[in-house]
Formats: sequence, structure tokens, C-alpha cells
Amino acid sequence: MEQLAHFALTEPAHVPSRSLTPLRLAPTHDRIPGVETHEGGVSFKGTGWFEVLLTVDWGSTNRFGTRFSHTAIPDGHPLHSEAIDAGVLVDLSDGKQLLRGNTMFGPKGVDRIQLEVWQDSGTSLDVENASLEIRPLPNPPD
Repeated sequence: MEQLAHFALTEPAHVPSRSLTPLRLAPTHDRIPGVETHEGGVSFKGTGWFEVLLTVDWGSTNRFGTRFSHTAIPDGHPLHSEAIDAGVLVDLSDGKQLLRGNTMFGPKGVDRIQLEVWQDSGTSLDVENASLEIRPLPNPPD
């Protein structure tokens, strides 16, 4: 059986226009030892190579402005990062931002990530569903 850790919103998140907003995620029933929630983000207690799937569902009713999502890490360089016109996002994926990335995580490097979002529709939006799904990968090639 594949190991998987899934962290998701437990309630809708209010995202003001033009304000970078961290989304507070909580673990679901799926877990990987050493991959834990930390202050609404995810921390890595052991070292390993992991794939991270980011999902932010902005909904399909507001087509105005830009939608931005990223996984912030302590050194300031995100693992994922995408800004896309809201109308294009609705046309392509019914308003869902879907990103995939992978990196080495662990206490002596990148040891935590935080899902953050931003939008500039001119009004506040509620994000009903957002998540980070984390899977361990085999050791990376040398």
C-alpha cells in the first residue's frame, strides 16, 4: 500500500483581495511517520525525497482577477508557485489550481512548508477546499 500524507482545510478560508494569506491545514486520516502538521503547515522530522501535490479550489463563480498559490518554505523560495488569470483557471480546471513538485525534505534542509494564497478580484473570496498531498519517492538519482 502506498504511503500518503494528506493535509487539508477543515473549514473555508477567507482570502481578502491583495493579501497573501496562509491556509491552515490539518492532517486527515492518511499519515506518514515524521510528516506532521506544524502551525497550519507541514513539517518533516526525517530526511527524504517527497512529491507534493498542491490543490486550491477557488470555485468557478468569480472570473475576475488573478489567483496565486504557492508552498512557502523557510528560505523564501517556494516549492510550487503559480499566478493565473481567474477566467483562464475556470476554463481550464473549473477554478482549481493543481500543482506538483518534489524535493528533499528534512531537519538539515527544507524542514517545513506552508500553503499560501493571494488573489486580486477586488473582493474577498472564500476557498472551500485546499490541500497538500505528500508521497515519499524512491531516493533521487545521484
